[in-house]
Amino acid sequence: MRERIRRELSRLNMFEVFKGWSDQEQILDELEEGYAGFNGGLEEYLNIKLNY
Repeated sequence: MRERIRRELSRLNMFEVFKGWSDQEQILDELEEGYAGFNGGLEEYLNIKLNY
């Protein structure tokens, strides 16, 4: 799932911003954990989480 999240961030043109975040692994952990309980697509989930 982690690699799928990374690919989606790249596709959403968020990868460059994401690369600069110092706590990437923690952020991936949180995104991965949060998505497990989400009833929707990965792109939708990331858009919601990253736009807040």
